[in-house]
Amino acid sequence: MDNNKRFQELDALRGLAALAVVLFHYTTRYDELYGHAKMNYLDISHGHLGVNLFFIISGFVIFMTITKTKEANIFAKKRIIRLYPAYIASVIITFMTVALFGLPGREVSLIDALWNLTMLQSFIPNIEFVDGAYWSLGVEITFYILVGVVLYFGQKKKIVLLSLIWLIGSGIIESLSILFPHRLTSILASYSITDYTHLFVAGIMFYLVKVSGQKRHYLILALCLIYDYLFMDIYSNFFVTLFFFIFYLLIKEKMVFINIRPLVFLGTISYSFYLVHQNIGYIVINEMEERGLLNEIYLVVPILLTIGIATLLTYYVEKPIVKYFSIRMKDKRIKKEKKINIGRNRTTI
Repeated sequence: MDNNKRFQELDALRGLAALAVVLFHYTTRYDELYGHAKMNYLDISHGHLGVNLFFIISGFVIFMTITKTKEANIFAKKRIIRLYPAYIASVIITFMTVALFGLPGREVSLIDALWNLTMLQSFIPNIEFVDGAYWSLGVEITFYILVGVVLYFGQKKKIVLLSLIWLIGSGIIESLSILFPHRLTSILASYSITDYTHLFVAGIMFYLVKVSGQKRHYLILALCLIYDYLFMDIYSNFFVTLFFFIFYLLIKEKMVFINIRPLVFLGTISYSFYLVHQNIGYIVINEMEERGLLNEIYLVVPILLTIGIATLLTYYVEKPIVKYFSIRMKDKRIKKEKKINIGRNRTTI
């Protein structure tokens, strides 16, 4: 599987995952919060599990990234450059849109909005999310911190053992929170992202299966699936099993049929799409239903609107900023290497 094809297929998967989450929010979740004016509205109650697919993809891509990265600070800088530009723009756009048009139960204070700009609101008590979709960013950040620690201590080659330890440790914490329900065990489970450990580990293992395919990698994948069946509900069991099957086909180059332009495009803008779709979409649906536009076909309006916003953010905010700082980082690295080489040459004269 060449790099171009690999990324396109991963992008297509991202696109599908993003679309599943968006449809869940616009149908089932909106109905829970506000109630659709039409009876028996379309129900996509398990679309939120598309986030689980995002986490598997993240494990795969992040480990693929650190195979080419030696320093934790470089990894951290790349993540910041990749995530913050579109995110900050999305926070500002969403906050201003909700403040302007109103959205019951979704308005937040300016102080909360400013805290949201840091992307650390998940870790700060009593701070409301500008958009509910941001909850998953706290999970991702926790994963990035763990990966950064592995890089910092130079333990990348021990990733299989560390993944197994993380999986077992998370299983112990999950078991304690079930057997001994207490605020402390609940907080511990929440901050150690035990609900999603197996998904990130699975993504890492799928990458290792792709490049080497050792039996121990398959074994840990099996343990990840067992983990889901032990601690998650039956719907998660079904969809995570499906996601594992899809990923196996992906690494065996059997998913080329999803490599189509609309899905790849959706995957390309999926980060921004995910960030802006929820509250802005709810506002649009509110306005449409007040005007009697009740049929599910009208969901195409908020979908296309938020795709449009996400496209602008991706191509006019995220990509230019990422390109600019990537070039600067590369130039600094080249200058640093030149200085090192000059120093070595002087010592040999």
